[in-house]
Amino acid sequence: MRIKILDGLFAIFLFLPLRIFASNFVVFDENILNEKVKNEIKLIGSEIYDKTGIFVGVAIGDATPFEILLTKQKELPPPYILLALSRSSHKVDIVGTKDALAFFDREAVLSPFAGTGTILPILASQKGDIYNAAILNGYGDICDRLARYFHLDLEHSIGNANRDTLNIMRILLYGFICFALLYFFQRRRKIRA
Repeated sequence: MRIKILDGLFAIFLFLPLRIFASNFVVFDENILNEKVKNEIKLIGSEIYDKTGIFVGVAIGDATPFEILLTKQKELPPPYILLALSRSSHKVDIVGTKDALAFFDREAVLSPFAGTGTILPILASQKGDIYNAAILNGYGDICDRLARYFHLDLEHSIGNANRDTLNIMRILLYGFICFALLYFFQRRRKIRA
């Protein structure tokens, strides 16, 4: 009986540091992210970690060079994904283990085009608090793409409400143009006949 209790305590102490570490998904921050963004990242990150086992972290620096931020990935539990942004180096990237990066399209998240990318278009806008918005949108997009790959529904998700609204508007606009062209050609055909 005493051996079972000792084994149980050993297991708790063995996995407790991993669980404590997994609860802090902002692995480095030089006072750039506000508390609301940190809390949202914690909610999304812990849910994706619990459901997939993939650690998705954020490292953001003000004066810290980008190369130093990339060294933070050595401290992460595999499989992991790290979203790193350095203001002084003017660089942003997504790094991770091969198996974790295979579950989503990294290039789409980092795309400079507003239709696909979620980080660089915000950083290019220079309106408002771009770093908090870019990190939260990028982090949310990575986790949403992981959830889609694993066919999961996330309770805590940023979602793509703006992208969905834009796509609906495009469909309506193109539908109206097609309808107008069809009406024009049909009308023209009736006049000739």
